[in-house]
Amino acid sequence: MAERGISLVELMVALALGLVVVLMAMLAFGGNRQLFVAESEARTVEESLRFAAFVVRRTVRQAGYADRAAGDSAVAAGNDPFDLDIVGARNTRVGASGESYGRHGARGVNDSDSLLVRFAGSSRTDDDGNATEADGTMVDCMGFAQSAPGAGNATPADRAWSIFHVAEAADGEPELYCKYRGDRGGSFRSEPLARGIEVFRVLFGRDLDGDGTPEQWLDAAQLDALASASSLGHAAWRQVVALRIGMVARSARPGRWPPPEEAQLHPLGPEFPSARFRPAADGRLRRVMSFTVALRNSQREDAP
Repeated sequence: MAERGISLVELMVALALGLVVVLMAMLAFGGNRQLFVAESEARTVEESLRFAAFVVRRTVRQAGYADRAAGDSAVAAGNDPFDLDIVGARNTRVGASGESYGRHGARGVNDSDSLLVRFAGSSRTDDDGNATEADGTMVDCMGFAQSAPGAGNATPADRAWSIFHVAEAADGEPELYCKYRGDRGGSFRSEPLARGIEVFRVLFGRDLDGDGTPEQWLDAAQLDALASASSLGHAAWRQVVALRIGMVARSARPGRWPPPEEAQLHPLGPEFPSARFRPAADGRLRRVMSFTVALRNSQREDAP
C-alpha cells in the first residue's frame, strides 16, 4: 500500500487546534494564578487583623496589674497622665522615640488614635523568696517578658510601657506599631506589629455607678475635656473599665475585589456610627474588626 503524507490543509488545522489548546491552557493558568494571588491577599489581611487584635487584647488585659502581696503600688495618684495605666490620644501621630503617646488632633494616619498601657512585671522567686528573672506571665506589646520591681522598690515608675499607634512604613504602607522601652531607664523603640492596618480607633468605657459595667463611651479627647471641665481630673480616666477597639486592614495590592456595600466603613462597629472612615477608591480589599476588652484590674485609686 502506498504511504500518504499529511496535506498542507491538515497541518494547518492541526496547528490551529494546537494553538487553541495552548491558549486555553494559558488563560486557565492566568485565571488560577489571579485567584491564588487574591486568596493570598485576603488571607494576609485577615491574619494581620487577627494578630493585631490578639496582641492588643493581651496587653490591655494586663493594664494596672501589680503584685499587691509583694507590696507593689497598684495605682499611682496624682494628675500626671503618665501615672495612668490606661490613657491615649485622639487622632494623633506618635514619635518613634521618647515616652510620648501623642497629642489630640495631631493628624493621625486616617484619624487613628494611640493607646498607652502600663502594668507591673512578674518574676520567678528562688528558694529564699527572692525575685530573679521574669517569669514570662507579663509581656509588653512586643512580647518581651517584664520582670517585677525590685524588692522594697516597687513604684509606679517601674511599670512596663506599651504604646499602640499607626504609622507609615518607608514604602508608604500603614502599619500598627508598638512603642516600648527595652529596660527600666532605657530608651524607647517603635517596631511594626501588623502590616496593612490603616485605622486604629479606641473608645473608653466609663463606669459611672461603680457596678463594673460601662455606662458611657468616650474617646481620649472627650475624656480629657471632661477631666478639664470638672473637678474629676484624672479620676475620669480611672473610671474606665473597658475599651472598644476598632481596626481597618487593607490588602497590599489592588485587585478585582467586589465593590464595598457602603462607601463608608465603621471601624468601631455600626453601634458607633460617628466613627467613620471613607477609604480611597484604590481597588484594595479592606476588612474591619471591632471588639471590646474588659479590664481585669481596677484603675481606681481606692482599689483594694
